[in-house]
Amino acid sequence: MHQKLEEVFCLHSISSIREPKKSDIGLDVVIVTLHGGDAFTVDFDTAIIPLFWRPKVKLVSRLYNIEHNKTIKTFSVSKSITWREFIAKKFSLRGFFRWGPLYHTKDMEILLYKACYELLNKMRKAI
Repeated sequence: MHQKLEEVFCLHSISSIREPKKSDIGLDVVIVTLHGGDAFTVDFDTAIIPLFWRPKVKLVSRLYNIEHNKTIKTFSVSKSITWREFIAKKFSLRGFFRWGPLYHTKDMEILLYKACYELLNKMRKAI
């Protein structure tokens, strides 16, 4: 996933800047949360509690002045699969019979791309 993140934010490395200017801005982006979704039940003899969690990606970014390493602004974005999409996959034949994982790498990459797009829009509107 980190490679996909680098593809989205295809910027020069800060280490390649020899003499930073006062106006140079750096960007750090971190994947804080990345988990697939699933569902199961907890049985307490008298009650059964269903537990569901959807696939989720959370990104945190920081814009900062390169020369002074001073943070200008931080941003955070969380992106999850919709409940409708989650339920459709969970109650499909694959989900019901557990034929492999519900969410493959490609599904998580799409979720990451959506989170990156939302993060970029948030940064663009704030600056």
